[in-house]
Amino acid sequence: MSLLHKPDAVTVGDFADSPDIMLWNPAVTTNRWRRHIVRVFLARLFSTRCVAGLLAFTLVLGTGAAETLGGALTIGGAIALVLSGLCDAGITASCLATDHHHQRGRRCPLERSPGEFFFRSDDFADLSAAAHHTAGLLIDLIGELHATAARDWIDPELPDRAHHAVWDVLTRLTRTAPARRHAARLAAIPGEADLATTTATAIAEFDALLDELVFHLQGCVTLSREWEAMLRHAELAEHTSAAQAELYAASIRPLVEVTEELSKSVFAYVTAARDLTGAGRFAWELPSAGPVP
Repeated sequence: MSLLHKPDAVTVGDFADSPDIMLWNPAVTTNRWRRHIVRVFLARLFSTRCVAGLLAFTLVLGTGAAETLGGALTIGGAIALVLSGLCDAGITASCLATDHHHQRGRRCPLERSPGEFFFRSDDFADLSAAAHHTAGLLIDLIGELHATAARDWIDPELPDRAHHAVWDVLTRLTRTAPARRHAARLAAIPGEADLATTTATAIAEFDALLDELVFHLQGCVTLSREWEAMLRHAELAEHTSAAQAELYAASIRPLVEVTEELSKSVFAYVTAARDLTGAGRFAWELPSAGPVP
């Protein structure tokens, strides 16, 4: 992925707890991503080390002490600080989409507003085990639809439409968190069974619709997989036919026939020579039959 191009629909990020799959917000445009990259780069560039290096460099040049040994060493240290800050800014910007290890107390610029740039599967871990699993499954399915070899054979807009739909679904799924917490509280309060049941029923209806959406999306992926398998089979069959044709073209049968004639010719010559010279039998020949009494 190019530094100035926004990430693919689904990527894998390296988080402090563990690697995790990420679904990127389809509303994030390439221009917005580039502006964000530039802001992060500049923010890291003007760090303490860079500023200190620039100040030291300026002071040495301003005081005319550059020709002294101390001044030369100071300039060298200042240049090293600036280059170190520049490298740090470049690495930070280039790894912004994948590296989410940060110092304690500091949040990733992409994570300060959850759901602004991406969702990761663990964003839904607090809802329920089923919701967590479903969110991860939806992200996986979108990644597969975007990466499938069948993209050239299906509606070219389908992966993006599915991406937008799943992003909308996951956004709505996060909004169910207060209702799920409220249902858990109601279930723990004696005498509020009716309210708890009502809330649990509404949540179950939402989850049932979510499962139905997963079913339809899995259908799209299953059909893509089947077509991929057929494409692979057709490609293998084509390569097999080409290999067979090459083998037929490289057949050595004519050479075998030539060498067979050579063998017969040599046999004829040496047996004739044997008879003319009276050299006797060859080792492989049976002895002649004795006289019949």
